[in-house]
Amino acid sequence: MTPIEKYVSLKKEIARLEDELDELKESIFSKVEESGGKVENEAFVLSSQKRPRYKFSDDYEKKNDELKALKKQEIESGAATISGYSEFVTVKFREPDAKKESSE
Repeated sequence: MTPIEKYVSLKKEIARLEDELDELKESIFSKVEESGGKVENEAFVLSSQKRPRYKFSDDYEKKNDELKALKKQEIESGAATISGYSEFVTVKFREPDAKKESSE
């Protein structure tokens, strides 16, 4: 297996595992909450955490929209300059082609 094939294989496995975790999150959170917010043994400690979500005022939302528009305008006008790049690789999985499957 080439390094690229290995990378793609691992990314696919990570995506599958993340889907499995997502399916469990709600029930695990409930079980931890029912246990007083903590479940532990010699190998791990699970603790339930809560982070507040905020609903901001219309004034804030208006200013935030104005700031986003200013950001876009500065990028488009050239007033904003590139200070560097974030480098990464993306993987998009293709569904198997029905014609290929049937001919194999």
